[in-house]
Amino acid sequence: MAKQKEKVEFRYYEIPEGEVVLALLGEDWIREYGKRIKYLHFHNLLEIGYCHWGSGEVVLGQEHIPFAEGSFLVVPPRLPHTTNCNLGTKAYWEWMYVDLDKLISDLQQYDSMVKKNMLKRIKRTGYLLTEKENSVLAKLILGIMEEAKSKKPYYSDSIRSLLGACVVEFLRLSDDEEKIMRSRSNTTMIAGALEFVSNHYMDEIKIGDLANACSVSESHFRRVFEDGMNMKPVDYINLIRIQNACELLKRTEKNMEEVAAVSGFASISAFNRNFRKEMKISPYQWKISSENYESRLLYCKISAQKGWD
Repeated sequence: MAKQKEKVEFRYYEIPEGEVVLALLGEDWIREYGKRIKYLHFHNLLEIGYCHWGSGEVVLGQEHIPFAEGSFLVVPPRLPHTTNCNLGTKAYWEWMYVDLDKLISDLQQYDSMVKKNMLKRIKRTGYLLTEKENSVLAKLILGIMEEAKSKKPYYSDSIRSLLGACVVEFLRLSDDEEKIMRSRSNTTMIAGALEFVSNHYMDEIKIGDLANACSVSESHFRRVFEDGMNMKPVDYINLIRIQNACELLKRTEKNMEEVAAVSGFASISAFNRNFRKEMKISPYQWKISSENYESRLLYCKISAQKGWD
């Protein structure tokens, strides 16, 4: 198959209110994966996929790994990847998306430093495995999908318990250093910067901070970031800040000045200017709209795409 171009798309996902996972299940997900998809992508949530039938490859950075029936995929937030069927064929995958930070935060038996280390270990790479390689994790994933489909009484509690067991398996995977050695393409090299923005968008961020997070010079970082993301680093920072602002406007009663401050904008004027630049509408108009104009956020950049419908 043709090598993926060095460019990535950002796909944003939301877990439905009251649910533990965003589950994309059923025969609607029998598709010709990779058709008309030119670029790798990454997203804001942990992605878990299971292949019921079909064959092709998963691309993680520069690594092309074959998949077949019984393969399952675990991709942490901000890791560029894609799934491609063999030419002219379809595959049946089912998908789940999990807020990894919240999942780890809710583990009461660990202190904050342990949780931080757990997150770092789980986020550092992705895996394409088979049931034969890890039958325990495969059964946990299928169990979560079945609970999400059936929605029997207490299904949310069951999913939380199964996800807790998945965390243990993810950590066991990360202990195997051979499985976390991934080739560092331009797109995977900037993963440290994406993680830094996710953790520090509310603070002042300098481009030098992002370059340091990737262990490269600032000039090299700017070139690689713009080539890979199709936007400047400052535009990506503002995009993440505006996503946070939209969440606050939608889910809280904070005023505009408070939203601007906690989202990382130095002033209300900077907030209004950047919000209108990305959304083509003022923050106040967005807040009072019945639709919240969410599609404007999700499609406002070539490299900022909404998750699959």
